[in-house]
Amino acid sequence: LSLRAVNSSRSAFASFLFAPLFFQRYEPGSAGPDTELFRCKVHMKSFLGVFRSLPSLEKSVGKCLILLKPRASRLVLQLHCKYGVTKTHNLAFQECERLQAVFDTQRCASRLCAPARVLAEAVVHFPPTLAEVTLGTGPSGKISLRNYVEDEAEPSKTMVTELWLAEDEFQSVAVAPGSHITFCLKEFR
Repeated sequence: LSLRAVNSSRSAFASFLFAPLFFQRYEPGSAGPDTELFRCKVHMKSFLGVFRSLPSLEKSVGKCLILLKPRASRLVLQLHCKYGVTKTHNLAFQECERLQAVFDTQRCASRLCAPARVLAEAVVHFPPTLAEVTLGTGPSGKISLRNYVEDEAEPSKTMVTELWLAEDEFQSVAVAPGSHITFCLKEFR
């Protein structure tokens, strides 16, 4: 099972792949030589609405059954709760094109890999209203995060927030010295 999401401007992409072993029971649809993988699109608000209260779901739900009904254009989510209660959510879906970022990772000049926790803790120091942040490399392999400031007439009146991360906080770093990239902080968060 693959769950993928892309933002409205198609500038950010996420993909979660679940192997059959992740599930207690996994029954794929009919698979023949001419069978194509089925892809569909569900509105994120309706999908997240099913799981909106995670703390109470963890206490009350024993299992979640996910059924795909292509003929009815429905994704059915059944939450089997305590005391024999079953909550059924029928979410409408649309067939869609393949949602996959197409690029060759081997051709990337720079690579930076870190646990989500490290980056989440780093960006918490920047105000939520900040539009862009610049990530750059510094001396002795350190990585900096700095609020992006365009050329300001009076630099002394501009507040600058800068955070340095050591190379050992990352899983891997392969970035040319002096490299900088500016990105949208809201989408990154």
